[in-house]
Amino acid sequence: MFKIITVALVSLLFFPTGFAQNAKPDFKKIEKETKDKSSHFFYSALLKRYNNNDTTLTEEEYRYVYYGSSFQDNYSPYGKPSVNDELKKAINADATDKVIELERKALAEYLFNLRDLYTLSRMLLKKGDSTGADAYHDKMVALGRAIISTGDGTSDSSAIYVISVDHEYDLISLLGYKFGGGQALINKNGAPMDQMKLEKNRNNVDYLYFNVERLFAAMDKLFKDRK
Repeated sequence: MFKIITVALVSLLFFPTGFAQNAKPDFKKIEKETKDKSSHFFYSALLKRYNNNDTTLTEEEYRYVYYGSSFQDNYSPYGKPSVNDELKKAINADATDKVIELERKALAEYLFNLRDLYTLSRMLLKKGDSTGADAYHDKMVALGRAIISTGDGTSDSSAIYVISVDHEYDLISLLGYKFGGGQALINKNGAPMDQMKLEKNRNNVDYLYFNVERLFAAMDKLFKDRK
C-alpha cells in the first residue's frame, strides 16, 4: 500500500500544466501517431525516452506513451507483474535491496504502475540514492499528471481515462483519498466506467469515475482474435 501522501505531492498532481483538465484523449489519433514511424509520437521512440527517465518528455508525450501502450501487441490491461507475490513479502520484511531488485523487474513488465514507481523511489531514497529516487518520483508525478489531465474524476462526464484497473486504485491514493470498498461498472453514452466509492474526505467527494474503454476494447479484440 502507498504510505500517506504529502500535500506537496497532491499539489504537484493538481498544479496547472499545458493541458486543460478534462482533455479527453483522442484514441484514433493516438493509435495513428504512435504507429507512424515518421511521427514525433512514434511509440518505440517515446518508449525509449520514457525507459531512460528522459526529463524532457512533455505532458503530451507522456499521454501518448501511456495511452499509446494500449495499442501495442503486448498490452495486458488485467495483468500483474510475475514477481508480485515475492515483492509483497519483501516489502513486508522491509528488505530494501530485495524490494529495489523486484520493483525494477515489476516495472520492466508493467511500465506505468504508479505504485511501483512510488515504492522504488522510496526505497532508493532509503538507500541514499537521491538521484535515482528523484528520477522515479518525478516520473510518477509526470505520469500521474498526464493521466489526470483527462479529467478530475468527480463525475461521469469528467472521468479519468486509465488503461489498467490497478491505476484506478493508485490514483485514488495519489490524490489523497482512500478507497471506500464499493465499485460499480456503469455506462455513460456507450462508454464503460468504473465508479469507485471513497471513504469520507475533507473534499466531500463521494466517488471517483474512471473511463475504462481501452480495457474493454482490448478484451473485445482478444475474443475476436480467438474466434
